[in-house]
Amino acid sequence: MAAEGLLAEYPELRPFVLPNVRLTGIRIGAGAYGSVEEVAVPGAICAAKKIHDIFLDRSEIPAAEIRRATAQFVRECQLISTLDHQNIVKFLGVAFFPGSRLPALVMERLLTSLHDLLDPETDPPPPPNTPKPFFPLSLKCSILHNVACGLAYLHERTPPVIHRDLSARNVLLNSGMVAKIVDLGVARIVPRMRTAATMTKGPGASVYMPPEASAPAKSNAQKSKYDASIDVFSLGVVAIFTIGEVFPCDPVAATYLDEETGLLVARTELQRRAEYMRHVNEQLRASGQLRGDHPLIRLIQQCLHNGPHKRPSIREVLRLLEEARAGARDSGWEEVQAAQTQPRNQENADLQSSVQELHSRNQAKDRELAEARQQLRQKEEELARQGAELTRAEETIRREHQQLRQKEEEVQSSRQQLISSQRRETELVQAKDRELREKVSLLTRKEREPAETQQQLRQKEEQLRSSEALVADFQKTLQQRDSEPTQRTKTQSSLLPTAIPHSTQVNIKPRKLTVQCHRKKTAPCEMFRGSATTDGRFAYFTPRDSNSVYQYECSTEKWEELPSCPYQNSRLVIIDRELTAVGGYDGSYTNKLYTLRQRKWVEKYPPMNTARSDTAVVTTSDGEHLIVIGGYVGGVSWTATVELFQVKSRRWYQLTDLPQPLQFPSATICGDLVHVVGLGDDGYSCSLAALPSSDKPIPPQSIPHLISWKPLPPLPLTRSTAATLCGQLVLIGGDRSGSPVNSIHQLVDGQWVEIGSMTSRRYDCLVASPSPDKIIIVGGVGAEDSVEECVVV
Repeated sequence: MAAEGLLAEYPELRPFVLPNVRLTGIRIGAGAYGSVEEVAVPGAICAAKKIHDIFLDRSEIPAAEIRRATAQFVRECQLISTLDHQNIVKFLGVAFFPGSRLPALVMERLLTSLHDLLDPETDPPPPPNTPKPFFPLSLKCSILHNVACGLAYLHERTPPVIHRDLSARNVLLNSGMVAKIVDLGVARIVPRMRTAATMTKGPGASVYMPPEASAPAKSNAQKSKYDASIDVFSLGVVAIFTIGEVFPCDPVAATYLDEETGLLVARTELQRRAEYMRHVNEQLRASGQLRGDHPLIRLIQQCLHNGPHKRPSIREVLRLLEEARAGARDSGWEEVQAAQTQPRNQENADLQSSVQELHSRNQAKDRELAEARQQLRQKEEELARQGAELTRAEETIRREHQQLRQKEEEVQSSRQQLISSQRRETELVQAKDRELREKVSLLTRKEREPAETQQQLRQKEEQLRSSEALVADFQKTLQQRDSEPTQRTKTQSSLLPTAIPHSTQVNIKPRKLTVQCHRKKTAPCEMFRGSATTDGRFAYFTPRDSNSVYQYECSTEKWEELPSCPYQNSRLVIIDRELTAVGGYDGSYTNKLYTLRQRKWVEKYPPMNTARSDTAVVTTSDGEHLIVIGGYVGGVSWTATVELFQVKSRRWYQLTDLPQPLQFPSATICGDLVHVVGLGDDGYSCSLAALPSSDKPIPPQSIPHLISWKPLPPLPLTRSTAATLCGQLVLIGGDRSGSPVNSIHQLVDGQWVEIGSMTSRRYDCLVASPSPDKIIIVGGVGAEDSVEECVVV
């Protein structure tokens, strides 16, 4: 888990992050789950506890367990940040080190742990019979008193805190032999002292745990009920280790088999640890100067009582430690031990002097560290203030942007209302003008009825002659156009079949249009780079990377989901008044055509020659020809292949390829001209004037001369969608420098002219034209489920 991701998930950890913390390369200690490293912060040397990152890479550790461990780390930081006591290790903050995905807990640097002091692990081990360093009873009592003071601080807080993992390894000593408690990772806050709560069974090392922390609960075998006396029990085990200087390994079993009765008999905790208690008394008797038990035996016995409520409170433990220390001074036992170990006293004095010097240096570093922390807090406060100011400024900008957007919508609404009002007024004036003209005409006819009748007859005769002349001119024009291939080249005249009279496909002279767009009901899903077609009443849409098909009723704006296509990324087209899907992909590319009949997709037409998806398809206005242009054929390959399908003869022909492949092509037909554009700024067009009738086969030698592709002028935008309005080529939307645009462009006299704009910015949108002067615009990047109607005004 990266630092930013962890701080985003746990924002409460952010105030504790320390900057400029680096590892010195010295490892203080290590365990199975983590290690303690020496680190340098500005002005001081500290310690950092970190968890091994390898646990995040182990597949058998569930993600929930990792989140639980991280949450526990955050709780530990929050808890110890509120503690301030001389016998609790001082918390400084957290740090993230390069290459580590988990944070480290930074604390003050101490000299050693109580465990390492009493049972040091040296490499190589010391020679046999080497005497251990002498630790006077007063020092041991002082260390235990420090630990008890730290527990008293935790237990007497509001609310109280239970450590639950007290051990000799979690008691650290500074250079002045002052003991401090560390590692509150499993500590728990409880409502009241001496009140049992249901908590995790055996949270700490088993040798330090009382019997109630290991006993299963009735309702849940994973939980036990215990209170703050668990820390008192653990302190008793620490006292055995401190006085006897022998690590208390796991005691004998809690039960034994009675040979007489054959029953299992329970042992008390004192019986289980009798061997260690005996070792404590043997130390006392070995001196030969004192009789009876060790001064701390009574305290240990009370702390190790099986009954939680029979153990002393932490305040009683402090009192008993004071009495034991006083008893040790009165008995003279320390003087006897001191006399027996006099040769080692000088070495201890030298060591104490070095320790005192180290302690002085650490105190100076502690003061520097406190000053650094104060400066760090001031910087954090300044950063927090700056962050709050930035947040307020961001909010102000957002509100201003929202207000500006509302004003733009109001202006647009006012503009629409003004246009509607002007249109109504114009219609009203025209109606009145027509009414007035009709009245004048009626009066004139009544006055000049005979003369008017003769004049009308003459006018009708002139109109008839004019109509006959127009018909003759039009027939002549058609004959000239049909004979153009023969005039261009005599060698081609014998190869080409007779062309269709394209009386319904006459190209309209370009004139600049003016369009307006209005929002409609949103689409049922996000759509872009898909396919669209229309039969006049309905428009049909399919999104990219989907085989879903949606029907849109243009008059009611009602959406309906149709049965899914057999393939994704098919292209929709109307053939013989039926919805047909061309090509597609579903694990492999297909060349099939599927037609929707009675809500089922069936193969009605023969397949194409080339299997592909994401192609461009158009049909001629007479519905007799289907043209399939380009498409995706797998890998990184886009094809330039163009195929023609004759509906009546049910034959496929391969026409002249595009000059170059186009990615995600979109095509439209204007009169007898086909226009196709791609993702870039290039496009092509060709004339269909030479296409033969659909029921006549095309001779192979005439196929290369049917169409010829010519480049369009460079497109004004990339990723536009081609469409036809009033017989003119228009481009819908587009991409300018990675941002969607709402412009609509028209090709007029070889130039692209902007003729209007949509209400939403978008590119790669879907377009259907239910009537010559209207198109339906759906989806696209930037307006994924938005629907608009664009009309010519």
